[in-house]
This record gives sequence, structure tokens and C-alpha cells, in this order.
Amino acid sequence: MRGLGISRRGIWYQVFLVGLTVIVFGGTRVRASETSVTCNSLIKFAAGVVSVYAIHEGSHAIVAGLTGTHLDWEIGTYNQPMGFTEDCSSDAKGFAVDSAGLLGQLLTSEVILQTDAINKNDAFVRGMMAWNIANPIIYAFDYWFIRISNKQNGRGYQGDLEGVEHYSTKSTANVFTLSMVAIAAFQGYRFLKTQSWAPHWLKQGACGIDLEAIPSGGLAMTYSITF
Repeated sequence: MRGLGISRRGIWYQVFLVGLTVIVFGGTRVRASETSVTCNSLIKFAAGVVSVYAIHEGSHAIVAGLTGTHLDWEIGTYNQPMGFTEDCSSDAKGFAVDSAGLLGQLLTSEVILQTDAINKNDAFVRGMMAWNIANPIIYAFDYWFIRISNKQNGRGYQGDLEGVEHYSTKSTANVFTLSMVAIAAFQGYRFLKTQSWAPHWLKQGACGIDLEAIPSGGLAMTYSITF
């Protein structure tokens, strides 16, 4: 396998994650709606993106801790700002660790969408949701077509989705990837309906997107328009 131990950098990174999480969920009670682009709103938007990046990587660390998997963190590796190598004792643990990042993002989006106290029009929240929606789609595009971050490295691999395939099968990885994209798109649609600048017809439910499981596996997405 690819990893040995957990570095001091990894430990401090987890501490950093906890601090950012407090900021994320403590600062979203601001009720002011930000409809214009200002220096302050851009900084808050960027901070939201960075926070979600931390949540993504932190989810890997948390699941690794729960499964007893050793991680070794490095800066600027595997075509990522921060990457890790791991030493998984089973395919189930490897699948859990590699899938945790994207699942953590989707869970964060769901918390935001279902918590009324969180101001959906705050620039910080918009930054979080923007990356929560875009990142799974970017991951999928890279995994299926570009293969810069997700690819085989000899007998090993790099990239979350390549890791999911490594510890399962190609078909499982494709279903997982498609599911992440579909859920992220659905959450994006729901978030769009909460925005102050969204068209009135969208907020009134003239159209809708639904997800449902299919017997053969995976998810089916339907889009409806009410005339």
C-alpha cells in the first residue's frame, strides 16, 4: 500500500480543521443578504471555499481515525494542494477513507440546506455551497476524461475516485461518481431556489428535480415543469 504513519503536519491539519469548522457553523447566523460584489463579500466567499476544502480533507482524516488507517499528509503532491498516502488493511476501509471527502461535502451541503438558522444568501455560505456543488462535478470530469488528479500510478493510484475503484470495482466507482454528481446537482438546484436573486418562477415550484433509487442500482434523476 502507499502510506506509512501519520505526520505531525497531519495532526496539526486536523486541529486546523476543527477551528475552521467552528468558524463555518458559528458564522453562518449572519442574516444580512449580500446581493452586491464587494471586497468583503469576495473574501468571505473565498473563506467559504477554503473551509469546504478543509472539511473534505478532514473527512478523510476522521474516517481514517475511525477505521484505524494510518495517513501521511504532504503538501503539493498528486496534483493537489494537499494529499495523503494511506495503509489500509482491507478494501472496505480503503473505500471508506477515499469516499469520505466527497461524502463529507454532500453532508455539509445537506446541513446548510436543512438548517433554517443558516443564511443562504451570506457570501461565506455561498462560497461553501459553490465548492460543494462544483467539486464533485470536477472530480467526475477528471476521473472520466482528463485523468490528471485521478489515475493509476504503477500498482498504486492517486485521487479519491481512483481510490474508490482501487478498493472496489470500476462499475462501483462509476455508480459512486454518478451518484455524487447527481446529488450535488440536486443540492445546487435546491440552493438556487433560496437565493434572493433567483427568478420568481423558480422559487414558486414551477419546476422540480427529484432523485430516486432504481432496482438495478444507482439513482434516477427526473426534471418536471408545471405549465
